[in-house]
Amino acid sequence: MLKSKITMAVGSVIGIFVVVYGTALLLGLLFDAYLFEGGLTNLNYGLLALLCALPFAVIAMVGRNGDENKRALIISTLLFSILFVLVHLVLVLSAEVMDAGRILVIFPVSALLLAVVSYFTTGKEKAV
Repeated sequence: MLKSKITMAVGSVIGIFVVVYGTALLLGLLFDAYLFEGGLTNLNYGLLALLCALPFAVIAMVGRNGDENKRALIISTLLFSILFVLVHLVLVLSAEVMDAGRILVIFPVSALLLAVVSYFTTGKEKAV
């Protein structure tokens, strides 16, 4: 499935871009509202997707080889995707307007935390 580190890194980047733009498109169609003003043409969506994908791509490139690392990277990417979709939905439906700078910091920091935690928890011996 995912044989090399480059494939894992590119897959992570593509997956995060699909999640960010797919969520924005679906929420735009369902609620006629977007997280950033201007809809999908706002470059902040691309920047957000790139900043969120970087931690997963870096962990994929510098991480250890092995099935545990691949599985942990996939699980952490899926967990981040679920969290991103739910928080994105809440932010779109809320009446409060958030600053784009705060959003461009909060989501990538959470992606970084998930990627780092998944990196350090892989390959550990079971303490039984």
